[in-house]
Amino acid sequence: MAPILHSYAHKLIPSKHLSEWTRGRMYRLYERGMPLREISNYLNIPLTTVHDTVAAGDQEGKERKGRGRYPKISKAQNDAMVEEALKNHNTTYKDIAKKIASEVSEKTIKHRLAEENLKKWVAQERVHLDEPLAQKRLEWTLAYRHWTKEIWRRRAIWANEVTVEKGGGKRRKWIFRYLKEKWNKDCIEPTARV
Repeated sequence: MAPILHSYAHKLIPSKHLSEWTRGRMYRLYERGMPLREISNYLNIPLTTVHDTVAAGDQEGKERKGRGRYPKISKAQNDAMVEEALKNHNTTYKDIAKKIASEVSEKTIKHRLAEENLKKWVAQERVHLDEPLAQKRLEWTLAYRHWTKEIWRRRAIWANEVTVEKGGGKRRKWIFRYLKEKWNKDCIEPTARV
């Protein structure tokens, strides 16, 4: 009875990648002087695969390069883009492209910055608190801190009325920041005092 795992000389083994063991056998047979066609027949591997593998054998020990094209921008340009985005939070992808890498698209810059976990976020709106206003609010809080819920219900007037104006809105501000910088002072859009 024939063995279960049997390869025929006319039938090539389908595989996308050669194992290290198979590659080692191929190099060993080539070093002993066996022609490429005989290695191909002996190992049941296509001749072009044997040729390409042996030709790349001089690069053994070196890191194998992956497929795909080389990146359009260098590591130094990546670092410069991140630095520019953090230096000026309000800048746009287009401005970064003009300053650092004019030959690449805005989409490429967006991807490179996203790889560094840096992207555009809507700036959080907060009331601008300067020292005098912060001091007044602290004094008011300390003056009424002893009030209970019942006192607040009886003495304070609460209203849930809101005014809405059509077309009076302003455009949201988009800034570059890391996720953890949400409430940093330079990442907040100050609003009018309430």
